[in-house]
Amino acid sequence: MFNGKNDFIKKIVKDHLDRSLTVDSQVYDVLAKDLELKLEPILSKASSYAQRENRDTLLPGDVIKSINYHAGKKSPRILIAHVTAGAGHQRAAEAIGKAYSNLYPDANVKLVDTLDYINTVYKKVYSNTYLALVKHTPRLWGYIYDRYDNEGERLDGKLRQSLETLQAGDFRDFLDDFSPDAVICTHFLPMELISRWKKKRKSSLPVYAVVTDFALHTYWIVEEVNGYFVANDDIKRELQTRGAKVKDIYQTGIPVDPVFAVLPLQHELRDKLGLERELPTVLLMGGGYGVGDMVGLLRSFRDVKLKMQLMVVCGRNESLFQELNQVASTLPIPTKVFGFVTNVHELMRASDLMVTKPGGLSSSEALAANCPMMIMNPIPGQEQRNSDFLLENGAASILHNVADGAYYIEKLLKDKERLALMIQQARKLGRKDAAMEIARTVMKLARLEEEESLLP
Repeated sequence: MFNGKNDFIKKIVKDHLDRSLTVDSQVYDVLAKDLELKLEPILSKASSYAQRENRDTLLPGDVIKSINYHAGKKSPRILIAHVTAGAGHQRAAEAIGKAYSNLYPDANVKLVDTLDYINTVYKKVYSNTYLALVKHTPRLWGYIYDRYDNEGERLDGKLRQSLETLQAGDFRDFLDDFSPDAVICTHFLPMELISRWKKKRKSSLPVYAVVTDFALHTYWIVEEVNGYFVANDDIKRELQTRGAKVKDIYQTGIPVDPVFAVLPLQHELRDKLGLERELPTVLLMGGGYGVGDMVGLLRSFRDVKLKMQLMVVCGRNESLFQELNQVASTLPIPTKVFGFVTNVHELMRASDLMVTKPGGLSSSEALAANCPMMIMNPIPGQEQRNSDFLLENGAASILHNVADGAYYIEKLLKDKERLALMIQQARKLGRKDAAMEIARTVMKLARLEEEESLLP
């Protein structure tokens, strides 16, 4: 491979050897031979990674994985791709990431927002347009959602063509550099981009989709996906009947933070949060972005008769936080107002009822905390379908008139038999271990656990 006059070997020796020493010419031959022996198995294993992906180009990621393999490092490379359109897709990705930290602490796991790797203008338009639609023109969003869920109206061709113009080259470069062993997507956009990447590279990279609502939209049906993780049997059937060309569909539930699996008792959390143990406790949530008529709902408690206590979470909206605090000071019942929180699991578990919008993630978290829901203002589209699922399964009731919310909340709290049944149904539907199950199943399907067992 090298000879005694090899400039590369000489340079290394010169850079690392004490200048007071002279070097016998045979030293270069010995070092070259040793380097050749060490490189041979590394390059051989790296080549196998490229061949497994049906690539004819050896990439840096292949060599890195091979070096780790021969060093005995159990470090499968897992990419979890999401999009910050609403908070749910990101929280699902984070939940799976935490599951990997718990189960496979040596795994090299990367969570990425796909929008960080595409055209900056498109990223801003994509995120802002979605939030603006659901806040200001929800019926228009519902129309768009329903129309393009129709098989005859699908924008597959135009959508895929538009993806070519997103200047997503940075994302494709990232895939090449990171060279993941498996990809988990909690949004359809990275699924589309990776699907095109796989076709172009003729890659067999395993890609898995995690559907983050209780109903399926046709945009989740993407070519080159190897498996799906879904909330219920209805979605599994729809995938099978609407053209998803996969055999691996797992009903795991929507992934929530693994902390939901180890929640303390309700009275312990009420003590921790400074709440009265025996008072009925209601949690009002407007979503991570403070969407919903929270002020009108809170004002409805001014004339409430039943003794209860409230917790209100309004997200990152600072002006809303101030307004809610002002309203809370006028109420005849104890009320705590929170902005953005990181202990939502504790707030849910401490509550007898959560009044909320039916996002896929927030609803799944409530179910995992055994907390029934009263649904307000579901956005036409995915939230309406989530609402239908929760109502049909008895884990939620509907609040049509937010301004009269206190009356209906008080009525439900007094109906202890009905509330107990709702709690029972929430417990039945809750999937506290979904994220852990997804992590384990991906490792098995991608045969990464098998590879780990072969390490020296």
